[in-house]
Amino acid sequence: MKIELTLLIGIAFAFIILLAILIDLCATKKIVNVTKKIHLERKTCDVCASVFFFSIPSKFWRCSLCGSMNKEK
Repeated sequence: MKIELTLLIGIAFAFIILLAILIDLCATKKIVNVTKKIHLERKTCDVCASVFFFSIPSKFWRCSLCGSMNKEK
């Protein structure tokens, strides 16, 4: 049975690509299982009474609905 050189090279590349995908899946599996703790703060606008949730705490924030500046109480 004769195997052409291009067929042999194609099979080798396909095997290398599949091997790289399997290694990548095994490596990223550990990263994906990391749990993230996100703390959301509920803030109400003093002018229009809209409710917003922020993940990064700040002393001053701007209402996206009416545009007024608000200060944390």
